[in-house]
Parts: sequence; structure tokens; C-alpha cells
Amino acid sequence: MPDSATATQAGGGSGLAPEALVPAFPGPAVLFDGEGGVLLANPAADTLLAELGAGRLPALAASIDAALQDGRTRQDRADLPGPRGGTAWQLTLIAYGDGHAGRRLLLLGRDGTLERNLTQALMQSRQLFKDLVTCSTDFAWETKADGTFGFVSPRGALGFSARELEGTLARNLLAEDTPDTPRPAALPFEAALPMEAAEIFLRRKDGSVGCFEVSCLPVRDTRGAWLGVRGVARDVTEARERVDALRRAHKQLNRLANTDGLTGLLNRRAFLAELDKRLPRHFRNKLRGTLIYFDLDNFKKVNDVRGHQAGDEVLKAVAEAAKRMLRAVDLASRIGGDEFLLWLEESDRAAAESIAARLHEAAREINSRYGVEGFPLGYSIGIVFSRLDEQEGAESLIARADEAMYAAKKGGKGRSHIAAPPDAEGEVAA
Repeated sequence: MPDSATATQAGGGSGLAPEALVPAFPGPAVLFDGEGGVLLANPAADTLLAELGAGRLPALAASIDAALQDGRTRQDRADLPGPRGGTAWQLTLIAYGDGHAGRRLLLLGRDGTLERNLTQALMQSRQLFKDLVTCSTDFAWETKADGTFGFVSPRGALGFSARELEGTLARNLLAEDTPDTPRPAALPFEAALPMEAAEIFLRRKDGSVGCFEVSCLPVRDTRGAWLGVRGVARDVTEARERVDALRRAHKQLNRLANTDGLTGLLNRRAFLAELDKRLPRHFRNKLRGTLIYFDLDNFKKVNDVRGHQAGDEVLKAVAEAAKRMLRAVDLASRIGGDEFLLWLEESDRAAAESIAARLHEAAREINSRYGVEGFPLGYSIGIVFSRLDEQEGAESLIARADEAMYAAKKGGKGRSHIAAPPDAEGEVAA
């Protein structure tokens, strides 16, 4: 048996002899003789000894033999089968005693399963992150406190390799600040707060500019000091171009649906819809609006004599002349054939007379270019005002304007007729 000093050393300074320590030890505990035979073991070591005896722990067997030969303390481990991945034991091998026959080996085990599982989970997590970053087309990055890249996706980004970007100042990748490529108020590479799906424009190695969607998180130490930023950037240039193209197409479709293809003025449907929106406000605020309805006198002669192409040129000239004399808030429409409507927002009789005079002047200029001798081009113009005594819809207002236009035509071509508002007393039509 070992002397008391040697026994105390083998007991890890506990003061217990190995014979007393083995049964009391909470984990696997085994006392081996100089030949590797088991002198004493506690129940917790049963599975360990069974695996060792079956030759399934060759590394541990080799460590036991080596410790018995050179007398040096060793650390080893043993993974034993069981549910949920089994148990991982951290083993300490303490050799003591002199000479081969007198040498003993004390094996003590500590449960390291949690530590092993956490280490494996961390390694798996790191590998998962590495695999995802490697496979992803996104640009993953980390900037340091000085604003330089400390990490870039292995495949690189923007045409640069990861090595080319690491250590460079991240803000140098920003595209020039223009209306088409604006810089965000807060740069993701230097963000002090989390950002999600922020749009940023970056320069590629070939000089082209790409649009990127960036999400990032600031990195801080345990005291809260800012250390840099980690994030991912997704190239959304093509997606953004597709969206812009769809928007342009949608805008073009709306324009085609709402405008007259020849003149670019509002078509009848769009004009009616917009006028129906405006009339209630005029009524509520007791404001007059003016509707002018006119058509071209002798327009058929232009088509018959000069051809339909010339007729189209006349209609476009009429539309351009009308647009030049209207304000941005006013409306103009070709409602069909050679008939046109103008809406003058918040206007009075004086404004209506001024526009009518300018229309007749424009008609004389158009006639000088396209008119047929003996059949002068001109306008028959009907003018009405919105009602203040009761609500009126666009169709009703247009019907009144149509009547006024035919009154002008009956009075002689190239004339205007202003109808008195139905709610106005003492006003005379002209």
C-alpha cells in the first residue's frame, strides 16, 4: 500500500487515500495496479471500464499504459455511448509509487458533456456561418472603429476580392452624391444604431454604380464602447431597374388610358372624372369655375381637300394653342372629333372672355396655315359657369356648355356665346 504522503498526492490534496477516494468520488474513479489491472472502481466507472475492456477506447488505454511507464500525470477524455449523444468524460490520470511493481494509477473523471456540446454547437455555428457567407451572393462585411473593412465575404464584392477590400476605408466605395444616387443620412458602414434594408449606392471596381440594400448592427464592447459595424449588403440593382421599368410602364399605361392619343390632352373619361372631383369643392366654397366647349368650323373641308394628315395637324395645333393659354391648375380635353373642353379653375367672366378672345386669335393663325379658301377655320365657343345654388355634376355642366356652343354656332361661325349661370340674377348671356 502507498505511504500517506503519496496517497494524499494521488487524492488531489484531499487528504483521502485512493482507497477511500474511489468509492466517494462523484464521477468515474478507478485505481489500477502496475500492470493496468483494476484494483478498485466505483459504480460510476462501470461503463467506462466496459468500453475500455472491449477495446473501444484505444487512446485511453494507450494513455494508461504510458502513465504507468513514465509516472507522469496526464489529461485525457472518453466519449461514452448513451442517449442525446452520450457522455463526455474529462479524465485525469495520476500515477504514483516507485518501481514497476509498486506503481499505481488513479483515474478520476469529470463530466464534460455540457462543455463538449457547447463547443460543438459553437463550431457548428461558426461553420454554418462560414458556409452561408461563402454560398451567399450577399456581401457580408465588418468594419472596424477606424471605418476600414476588417472582414469581407470570401468571394469578395463589387468586383473586388476580399483581400483587396480588407483594410480599405469603407466609405470610399460610396457613389457620388447625386439626385439619382443619393447618399443616406447615416452610412451603414459607420452606423451607431441598427439599420434594416437601407438603400445605398456603391461603386464597383469597373466604375459602374450599383444599388444595394443594407442591414447592419453596431458592434460594442462590454462597456458599450463602439467598435465598428457588421452587416450584409444585397445587390438590388437589377431588381430596382425592373421596378423602375414597371413604374414607367404603369405610368405610360395610365397616360394612354387618360389622354387622347393624337393631341396629348385628357380624353373625355379622364376629364369627366377630374371635373367631378373639383366641382364639389367649388360648390362648398362658393367659387365659380368656367367650362368652355368649342369645336372647329369648316374642319371637314380641311380633311376633304387637304387630307386627314393635314386634319390631324390642325387638331394638334389647336391642342398646343389651348395648352399655352391655360394655367397648370386648368384642364384641357379633346372629347372627340374636332370638339374640345377647357376648364378654368376659380375663374370669372373676365377670364372667360379673355380666353375666348385668345382662342379666336389662335384660330386665325391656324387658318392661315391649314385653312381652305372660302371655308375659313374658326371656333364656335360656348361658355358656362359652375352653379353656386346647388350641386351639379360634370355631365350636366358639359350639357349646358354644349347648348351654349350651339347657340354660338347658330349666331354665326367664329363666335362665342357666354351663358348666364342659372343661379345668377341680372346676368345677361352674350
